[in-house]
Amino acid sequence: MTAKSATRLSSWRLGFLKSTFWMAGVLVAVALSGVHAVAAPFAYVTNLENGTVSVIDAATQTVVATIPVGNGPIGVAVTPDGTHAYVVNLEDGTVSVVATATNSVVATITVGIEPTGVAITPDGTHVYVTNVAEDTVSVIATASNTVAATVPVGIEPFGVAITPNGAFAYVTGNVSDNTVSVIATASNTVVATITVGNGPLGVAVTPNGTNAYIANFDDNTVSVLATASNTVTATIPVGIEPLGVAITPDGTKVYVTSLDNNVTVIATATNTVSATIPVANLSFPLFSPGDIAITPDGTSVYVAKTAGNAVGVISTATNAITATIPVEDFPTGVAFAPCTGVFGGTFTGNLTVTTGQNFCIVNAVVTGNLTQTGGNLEVLNSTIDGNVQITGGTFMINPGTTIDGNLQIQNLPAGTAQNQICGTTVKGVLQFQNNGTALVMGSSSSSPPCPADTTDGVVQVQQNSAPISVVGDTVGGILQVQQNSGATTITGNKVGGDLQLQENSGASTLTSNVIGGDLQVQNNTATTNVTSNTVTGNLQDQNNTAATQVFTNSIGNTLQCENNVSITGGGNTARLKQGQCVSF
Repeated sequence: MTAKSATRLSSWRLGFLKSTFWMAGVLVAVALSGVHAVAAPFAYVTNLENGTVSVIDAATQTVVATIPVGNGPIGVAVTPDGTHAYVVNLEDGTVSVVATATNSVVATITVGIEPTGVAITPDGTHVYVTNVAEDTVSVIATASNTVAATVPVGIEPFGVAITPNGAFAYVTGNVSDNTVSVIATASNTVVATITVGNGPLGVAVTPNGTNAYIANFDDNTVSVLATASNTVTATIPVGIEPLGVAITPDGTKVYVTSLDNNVTVIATATNTVSATIPVANLSFPLFSPGDIAITPDGTSVYVAKTAGNAVGVISTATNAITATIPVEDFPTGVAFAPCTGVFGGTFTGNLTVTTGQNFCIVNAVVTGNLTQTGGNLEVLNSTIDGNVQITGGTFMINPGTTIDGNLQIQNLPAGTAQNQICGTTVKGVLQFQNNGTALVMGSSSSSPPCPADTTDGVVQVQQNSAPISVVGDTVGGILQVQQNSGATTITGNKVGGDLQLQENSGASTLTSNVIGGDLQVQNNTATTNVTSNTVTGNLQDQNNTAATQVFTNSIGNTLQCENNVSITGGGNTARLKQGQCVSF
């Protein structure tokens, strides 16, 4: 370690050794037909003092390879397809590219001065590296392994995490003003600067992209940042001088390392501390503790024990240390490949995602059906030739996805996850029925953005108990929103057939939709707000037992209101008005 490095960051209480901020994953072997087969997960651990990376086979919890890299390796991230690990070398100002098939360095890339944090976009095309000593982030194009952009950010950038849809990078370490810089990856410009706690260092984003958790080194807290508004929604006291942050694949727990030789466990449902786990040798007189990562099945947490030259393994079921794995000198960074999955090319046959899997389909074609009964699923820029059926787990169906058959999401239990269907084309029927988890389906300009969807057939949103948002979508057939007990928001959609809002016991909002057929608002027992819709046919507001509002709608045929307990309205245009709406 150079004297310059130790002196440069003394203002952080010598907290300059923090590395990757990735959720965990796994290396994978995927068959090209039939059923996929998963290889054992491998952890990549940077050893700062002797310039190596240890490769741990998580199945046997032994080191299977030691790879020489640059000087002062501090952080590591693995590409989504598991083929390459990008290792940040603090003292060299370089990034070593390791081919995981051979565990050898295949490229060395010069970046900025004292690079520290590293993260890779979900599509594997770009690597973001924080340069502490020059207040920038280097963006590496993985196709050429060259720096494609250099982004000025705050003072002494430290950690970086990327949203699951790849749209934004969250950069911490702006220690002079205690802020987080948000980079839009499409333009590589800073689009927001957010004040958090004192000395923000570690950062991780939840698997559904809704929150970032930021470790504030100088005030012993974790800030919870809502990515939709880029505001802090909670501040959680944790251990002394927290650094590393990792989130379980199901998004329910956050693990935070601290210099007091503890790992704090935060329950995301309540944003409260649920456990504190003593872990020896996290701290060292000159160095911060190592990083932290979680296995793809969510069963184990890997923590770099910097002072002990080892990696500790924590069971997420018991929050007890189950193993200690010796590595080389001063381990600092730990990373797994973010997903098991299919990356590029064609998978012939059917796929099933089950409990314990963290599965991605990126830039690929699946010729058969896709079934999810548990675990976590992300689909990006891919085509599913058959049907997609989801009955368990959490999911994100992201932009560029085409489903040639039907998309059926049914019987998901109650939970805190918010699932998303964004920028997706469904050529058959889309059914979201009898679910207890929230759903965003369609367009949003918030952070991270969710582009609009297109469904050629019918969309059925029925018997759900959690909030549902259908925004900005195009529906070729009928849109049925029926018997939901959770709140429903139906806004800015283009519907070719009828829109039926019927028998809902949760509050409903229908605004600014363009409807080719009739709009039927019937037999609802909670408040409904029907505003500024354009209806080619009739608008029928009937038999609702809670307050109904009907304002500024444009109706091509008849506006008919009858048997409503309470109804108000005005500013509507129609060829004919009948019943309670005759004066509206």
